[in-house]
Amino acid sequence: MMEQFYFVITERCNLTCSHCIRDSSPQRTEAGEVAMITGALSQIARIHPDALVLLSGGEPTLHRQFRDILDFALDSGLNVNINTNGVTSFFSDSSLHNFARHPRLSVQVSLDGDERTHDGIRGAGFYRKALRTVRRLIEHEITCSVSTTVVDSGFLDNAGEFIESLDDLGLAHIAIKRATYAGRAASGVSVDTSEWNRHVYRLRAMPWKTRLKLSPMYDFGRLEVLSDEVIAELDLPASATNCGAGTAKVYIYGNGDVCPCTCFKDRPMGNLYDAPLESILVNQPGFTVTHPVCNTCRYFSLCRGGCLGSGYQTSGVLGTPDPRCPKLAPSVAAREQRIEFSRH
Repeated sequence: MMEQFYFVITERCNLTCSHCIRDSSPQRTEAGEVAMITGALSQIARIHPDALVLLSGGEPTLHRQFRDILDFALDSGLNVNINTNGVTSFFSDSSLHNFARHPRLSVQVSLDGDERTHDGIRGAGFYRKALRTVRRLIEHEITCSVSTTVVDSGFLDNAGEFIESLDDLGLAHIAIKRATYAGRAASGVSVDTSEWNRHVYRLRAMPWKTRLKLSPMYDFGRLEVLSDEVIAELDLPASATNCGAGTAKVYIYGNGDVCPCTCFKDRPMGNLYDAPLESILVNQPGFTVTHPVCNTCRYFSLCRGGCLGSGYQTSGVLGTPDPRCPKLAPSVAAREQRIEFSRH
């Protein structure tokens, strides 16, 4: 059962963030036709009525008919989340008044750290504008959360102060995640996995008022206490395997392509101009991980190679495991060293 449908309704964005997974910018012009989008929404309302629809981009509110798309989705009875940078005219008081206290609407605003960090990634002045939008959403009783993408270890040292600055606002949650190796972050980011995990446990142990969505990655030390029998009996949901790409969530692009993940944009499962959504979803991606480290790892049944999108983006080869796994670090470093050597 699909849990999430991401609609990349436009590739255009008013910002040019340094870590953008889709390489969006003001120069991008791709946008979905309303008829295609509403047709897909109608199918979702019929076959997956409990799924969450995420309107994304680019900056989704820049789509010329964004309001029509949003109204249609909500009128169809769907739960809708807007993924936004929060710095467009859509978030004026007069506009938000129309959606005040809507029970099926939520908004996720990107804040990538304190003012200095956020503006260093997104541009001067945008932190205060985004924070103003967060406050407006909460004032209008629209469910609001903050999403933070970590691009370097410097953020982690000051993450407690960042969370504390938001803790009294009344947010639904604060989600903090590492950047994915794709788009403008394809070359990787300077966050060590062991360091990441250390900060995750430190932050989760603190008594926040706001729910914190922050997870460790590849913490094999904590898994060592599990026997092989227990590991074999663990029945993980689809959303916990390779992040649920293609099995619990899909991405629908403006050209009609349905993809398991943004990282697999060039490997669509099908196209809505050629086939109905229901038949496309049957074509779930079958990724085979053959890396020698994974083939001998006792925890492979738990992660299945992790984020295969990051692996694909860094290698160009389907089935390449997540380069952020510490067990793969030596082989990844050796590969990069060989590539660098070949350039000289």
